[in-house]
Amino acid sequence: MIAWTLNKLKGDKFIWLLIFLISLISLLAVYSSTSALAFKLKSGQTEYYLIKHFLLLGLGFGVMYAIHLFDYRIFAKLSKALLYISIPLLAYTLLFGSNINQAARWINIFGQSFQPSDLGKLALMVFLAKILTEKQGVIKDFQKGFLPVIGWVGLICLLIAPADLSTSAVIFITSVTLMFIAGVDLKYLGILFLIGAVSLVVLFNTVERAETWKQRWKDFVERQDTEVLIANSHKAGNYQPIQSNIAIATGGFFGKGVGKSTQKNFLPQPYSDYVFAIILEEYGMIGGIIVIILYLLLLIRAVGIVTTSRTFGALLAAGLSFLLVIQALINMGVTVGLLPVTGLPLPMLSMGGTSILFTGMSLGIILSVSRGPLDQKKNPALDEVEPAI
Repeated sequence: MIAWTLNKLKGDKFIWLLIFLISLISLLAVYSSTSALAFKLKSGQTEYYLIKHFLLLGLGFGVMYAIHLFDYRIFAKLSKALLYISIPLLAYTLLFGSNINQAARWINIFGQSFQPSDLGKLALMVFLAKILTEKQGVIKDFQKGFLPVIGWVGLICLLIAPADLSTSAVIFITSVTLMFIAGVDLKYLGILFLIGAVSLVVLFNTVERAETWKQRWKDFVERQDTEVLIANSHKAGNYQPIQSNIAIATGGFFGKGVGKSTQKNFLPQPYSDYVFAIILEEYGMIGGIIVIILYLLLLIRAVGIVTTSRTFGALLAAGLSFLLVIQALINMGVTVGLLPVTGLPLPMLSMGGTSILFTGMSLGIILSVSRGPLDQKKNPALDEVEPAI
């Protein structure tokens, strides 16, 4: 069935296969991790969240399939429009968005929750790929090649950071990585990191949510000392990490088996932020390693689509794949205790509407790049963004 389906799809078949495998793991993990939620809110109808997640994944695949049929170069023309839409939405969210735990990340559109940061990071990656391609002739020049880029990166990051520092950090790291690939001078990237560090210090001393960040960092540092962790195990900030550690420890090497997680009854977000903990508990270290390999293979395959050029397509595929995989690695790092608590979902694996939708868009664009232009003849309207370097 999978082989027949892959033959009907366009683009890189191996990327399609990786997406199918990750989605299959997602269905199993979400079905298991939502059972307690189903008994609490849906009178024990455990299939409710499975069906809901299946439909959301289906929507993600539908968007992915539709987008991968387009010539990816059309997104170069749409990049600024997407940014111009994203910026007011991000500003509105920051000022008037739904406030949960002092974090205004969501707005409601036609009765549906929407996270504008997902649109913002997608729009920024497309725009960066376009402008870095256009600036290849002056990429080493500070005024002509560097300044036009960092203004947009700084604006998007600063609009997101006060309410969602972790997403802003992912965008910043990915942007710097993309600029490095495009050939921006290393000393300019060093300046950018310095600006980022100064901005972080300012945010930590000005925004309302800074106390939450400081407490999470303090809790994280304390957890590195076992004796201190035991003494502070009652603290609210240690609850999720401790429950995650229990899931990992009891899962062992081979895991408890499908659907046999017990920590799903204790973790507040076992189907979202901590879905990787449920995978480690049920499938063990082997299952966790397989998930990590799938993400890394996705990154390698996407970046390897165009390995020797700095065309728009190459930078676009690299930027979007790094964006997804860096977020995935951070989520998994939080789960196993290597990073402070962030609240980032695991792309394609966590349950969630906006995340799945925009992940599908990103993967659709990557698959479109893997197809190459639809026509052998160049479209004159897009020639300026697709030079051969």
